[in-house]
Amino acid sequence: MTEFTSGTLTGKNLHLSFGHNHVLRGIDLHVEKGTTASVIGPSGSGKSTLLRVMNRLIEPDQGDILLDGRSVLKDNPDELRQRIGMVFQQFNLFPHKTVLDNVSLALRKLRKLSKDQARAEALEQLDLVGLKHKAGARPANLSGGQQQRVAIA
Repeated sequence: MTEFTSGTLTGKNLHLSFGHNHVLRGIDLHVEKGTTASVIGPSGSGKSTLLRVMNRLIEPDQGDILLDGRSVLKDNPDELRQRIGMVFQQFNLFPHKTVLDNVSLALRKLRKLSKDQARAEALEQLDLVGLKHKAGARPANLSGGQQQRVAIA
């Protein structure tokens, strides 16, 4: 099972440009242990880009990202992404697959687990988000909140 972080996630003085387009300019973000944060702003203001930087899907031009007070910019980004989760408005679940298959597929692709390992881990994750009993359901048969929890799992 993935070891989750026990503390805070902090972005300090984050800058990112695409050519002459400055997307992030000195952004600070601090998310405490056990809390949920929302990034809100108008379309094109850099919300999704900020989240991608915090999860190291995009590397910042300047600034630092701290997990539990320790810089993670030199760490393996794939290992970091196993400890930091983010959910976008669109959950991107496969409608033709079951809840269990959706979570298992992500684990197989991202963590290179065998089918059996991914299934066992997916069931644990679904249990953590209170949806183990919905493992055989299709996303269309879930509420929006349940679909979001599948995406988190």
